[in-house]
Amino acid sequence: FDDTPSDSFYTTTQYMGAFDTDLWVSDWSWLADNERIVSGAAAGAQTVCGTISVDTTWSRDVTMSCQVFVSSGVTLTIEAGVTIESFRDDGTGLAPALIVLPGATIEASGSASAPITFTTGVTQETATGRGLWGGLIVMGNAPVYQGTQEVEGITGQTYGGNDATESSGSLEYVRVWYGGSVIGENNEINGITLAGVGSGTTVRYCEVAFNLDDGFEMFGGTVNLKYISVLFVGDD
Repeated sequence: FDDTPSDSFYTTTQYMGAFDTDLWVSDWSWLADNERIVSGAAAGAQTVCGTISVDTTWSRDVTMSCQVFVSSGVTLTIEAGVTIESFRDDGTGLAPALIVLPGATIEASGSASAPITFTTGVTQETATGRGLWGGLIVMGNAPVYQGTQEVEGITGQTYGGNDATESSGSLEYVRVWYGGSVIGENNEINGITLAGVGSGTTVRYCEVAFNLDDGFEMFGGTVNLKYISVLFVGDD
């Protein structure tokens, strides 16, 4: 390789590629106009990114611009009728997803007339395929085979323990559409992942549609599922 020129045109960076967190093609490039990257939240929506470390309620629509982690001991409440949108890439190569860590709680109780929807931020006309964002991952401290494991799709996050009756909250009338992201061989973000989730958790009237890989995937745990719909997914 040639030596790096020392003139002032060049700037030393700490990242590889063309984009830092500013994502300078947002809002004006073909990528933004054709909804391939995040170009701002939907009208009236709040933008969420990173770690949720205090009890939080989402009472209006949300755009997840990166992976969102609910910390242990924290409850995330999502009110009926709320839509959570995401895009394929957060600008760093990661698919936005909602990850409920062991010891955290998600209370997402919609209704038949006001379901809670996780979906892509692209328009319905553009959303013609699977894998347009990440997915929903709930992790708990219930028993799993061979002890604590690292969850699929997210690096460095483990699940599993000895609390078979633990509650990670409730998912009722929750829809997860157009998600899924392949991290590597046999390592994907699925539509809804339940990893080491205990029997005190309620999961019913939930649907995954047009997911890149599996609709629902359970890793150990003791949670029961009832009234589950899986449509047009790439695998199970």
